[in-house]
Amino acid sequence: MKQFVGAAILLTTLSLSDGAPGFAQTTEEIKALRKEIEALREGQTAIQKELQEIKTLLRARPAPASAEPQNIVLSVEGAPFKGEKQAKVTLIDFSDYQ
Repeated sequence: MKQFVGAAILLTTLSLSDGAPGFAQTTEEIKALRKEIEALREGQTAIQKELQEIKTLLRARPAPASAEPQNIVLSVEGAPFKGEKQAKVTLIDFSDYQ
């Protein structure tokens, strides 16, 4: 966006000046710059439109239902463990010590 504004300011300055040394440009070059700036504007407008559509879709999306915790019965019979066999909670650590 800053580059676009900078290019627009530069183009305006060049078109209003009397052809300052070092910045002398032909009419064709100025027309090409104007076309390029217009293409940038159109691209920026398209991006803003797509962004607004994405925001609208995200707002319309239903909030995820909070999942309630489930009780899972898991047999770890014969596996090494610490603690009581009748514990209500079992933590299983999958790790690889290499």
